[in-house]
Amino acid sequence: MAFKVIWAQSSLADLEQIVRYIAVEDSPAARRLGLTLVSRVEELASFPRRGRIVPEKGEETLREIIVAPYRVVYEISDSERAVQVLRIWHSARGTVQLS
Repeated sequence: MAFKVIWAQSSLADLEQIVRYIAVEDSPAARRLGLTLVSRVEELASFPRRGRIVPEKGEETLREIIVAPYRVVYEISDSERAVQVLRIWHSARGTVQLS
């Protein structure tokens, strides 16, 4: 049974900001990146543990997938059979801020 994918408001805001920023210079590239990010996140419904544990946090349920140069940080809830996408963080920004 697949997990439910939930987008936190912070991750939706991150996605919108990323796409808008890139669209200023290259609208087709912004669209492609946005679709790629969404597609990779949706794959987590079938493979929630695909991503690695977030190194600076070290928590089993807090994971990330890389869609270079972005880190998509998410949390797994086995009891709710859900994956919550918390942030989409540019890797150049350093340590991910979850709050």
